[in-house]
Amino acid sequence: MAHVVLTGCTGTAGAAVLARCIESSNIARISVLSRRPVKQAEGKEDKVKVYIHNDFTSYPDDLLSNLKGAVGCIWALGISTSQAKA
Repeated sequence: MAHVVLTGCTGTAGAAVLARCIESSNIARISVLSRRPVKQAEGKEDKVKVYIHNDFTSYPDDLLSNLKGAVGCIWALGISTSQAKA
């Protein structure tokens, strides 16, 4: 079973991806990098670990050691549609 890293879980797309990852029997561990707590992960600590991380240009060694062994990363981090400019 796989370990995956996921960002953007508080947004629409990321929340949908997180839900599918939680449901998947092929994924044993989900490491979430988030700027704020992820309500959807509450009560699922056996499978989902949320790391509060504000600077996505820098990754401390202790964080990287927790992500070691991941087989994939799903990058759903972005901006909300209300923040997007036409």
